[in-house]
Amino acid sequence: MTFVPRRLVIAAATVAVIAGSAVALPNVAAASTTPSTAAAATLPKPAIAGPGSAPLGGVVPGRTGSAVTASARAQSLHRESTLARIGAQSSGNATKEAVEHPAAGVYFSGLTSSTGIRANHSVFYGAGDRTVPTDVLYAPTVMPPSNACIEITTAYTSRNPVVWAWDWCASGGSGVAKEVTINAGFVATYTTPVNGSPAYSVEISKTNASNNTWTAYLYNFATGTWDTFWTRAGTSQIGADGWDVFEPYVTRNPATGVGYYCTSMAGQRFEASKIQVKVNGAWADASSSNRAVRYSLDLTCGSHLAWSQPNLANWSATLS
Repeated sequence: MTFVPRRLVIAAATVAVIAGSAVALPNVAAASTTPSTAAAATLPKPAIAGPGSAPLGGVVPGRTGSAVTASARAQSLHRESTLARIGAQSSGNATKEAVEHPAAGVYFSGLTSSTGIRANHSVFYGAGDRTVPTDVLYAPTVMPPSNACIEITTAYTSRNPVVWAWDWCASGGSGVAKEVTINAGFVATYTTPVNGSPAYSVEISKTNASNNTWTAYLYNFATGTWDTFWTRAGTSQIGADGWDVFEPYVTRNPATGVGYYCTSMAGQRFEASKIQVKVNGAWADASSSNRAVRYSLDLTCGSHLAWSQPNLANWSATLS
């Protein structure tokens, strides 16, 4: 796996952003959030949502701006450790930070022609949905290859489980741009059972090539529409790499030598299924033909975690 290091640049481009805790979307028709042709007014459903196409719907409700509850520490860890991990790929030192920031799943390196990624991601809330205050568990988290702007992260924190839109093209540095709490309302609206667990269908696509606009959507199972989660244009801090991984930011219990989350979240299962990328206008399962590879570091749990990855388009992690 190779990666060409580059200087990180933030573009001073005009961006189309969904803003506000009570979502404000002025002049929707003029915003560059959807493809420009009439034929592109619908997005195909992912496999789990059924055959055919679904229209674009509304906006996923959530917190933005100062209302986001993600801690500054969590955001700093993710930003700095993610960039360090990408740098480690190019130097062959992928185990450099395995103790506190491991990951496992599928990784895309050098897929510069892709214009989208999508997958089904499991969620849960209630018993065992919290981490200790020092830790955050991203499971799953998905980032499109090809200089994308948005990463969609299912985050289990010490407060509550959430879905975050990470903005990697934001002026002034990346961070959590939008946050949606995983609760009964979210599950009823944006999930369907997949392999015994509620899962949401997410798509992140390039919606304007001229200014590198990317838009993230969640499929609304209540309305049969694709609802917009976040959109951003600009220059990516990430570059060409992409992934769909299980990614803890973890501290170890000195008494046991395993990560705290490994036992505090015992019994939980995390899954990404039907991971696909869009190349030359066509969706295809993650595979070696679209530069997907397995990515696996020590997840700090030892025998407490059972990892399954039957192919590059599907993975799961079960804690015991």
